Amino acid sequence: MPTTNVCLGLCFFDHQLLYAASDPQKNACLSRIGAIDFNFDVADAVLSENNNYLPGLRNTLADLKKRFSVTHVRVLLYPTMECWTALPKLVYDNAEEREAHINILMNGLPRKQIHPVWHTLSNENFKLLQLRTDDTLKGVQTLTADISSVDYVSAFEIGENWIKHVRPGGSFLTICCFKKCISVNSFILGKLRGATYIQFDEPEDLPYLWLQRAQTLPWMQGLHEQIQVYGREAWHIIEILQPFWDEAGTVTKMDTLNKMQVKAKEDTYGFDLELAYPAIMLALN
Repeated sequence: MPTTNVCLGLCFFDHQLLYAASDPQKNACLSRIGAIDFNFDVADAVLSENNNYLPGLRNTLADLKKRFSVTHVRVLLYPTMECWTALPKLVYDNAEEREAHINILMNGLPRKQIHPVWHTLSNENFKLLQLRTDDTLKGVQTLTADISSVDYVSAFEIGENWIKHVRPGGSFLTICCFKKCISVNSFILGKLRGATYIQFDEPEDLPYLWLQRAQTLPWMQGLHEQIQVYGREAWHIIEILQPFWDEAGTVTKMDTLNKMQVKAKEDTYGFDLELAYPAIMLALN
């Protein structure tokens, strides 16, 4: 049922802040999808906690909150702000083992600065561990300091939001393209199968890096009926990596509202909708 709450989804690509505001009166509908251009790299400003630019971004967010009467904000984090790893459930079930693995992964960082979250996987013998630290979250926390209700969302959770939105069967792969990084996430029968991210210097390095990563993550070469690609230069990533994906899978660049199965007041936009797709999913769920 529709509610009176308005959720604002946010993501950053290059010099743009992309946002989407939910329509509290209609399901699967948005009151606004937009992009705000800046003369600096927004993502770099947030990641590097650049105090020259963060106050302006913070004021922009405050304006959006007031304009759309926002009650809740969800922000997409860059994968490089986190650590992801799959561990046996036996580790999760044993407190000493859990803490030992966290300490190893975080290289002795004080425990009070580390924020672990465990995610369920389709293989019940494993759990996905997501680690964030106070240092890596400083920039985005400064950005959202005036917002009372905020969620910071990992790239693989966009696929989980798609499942809530569409309830697809079978399996699908999502690839979110960031600057010098892609997030690769596999889902099967409504559950997360695996998640990883690959950093690169040049997109042309990705074929080698993809094959290297797939040697230890067999789900990357598994059957995927649908392959969703979105974010920065999604078309270029498709061009480079499509030969390494399952030939039977349908590759979709998420660049129209029809593909996203959502409705909004405007049908056409002056920016690439595949950049706003994460913000749209965050606003809907």
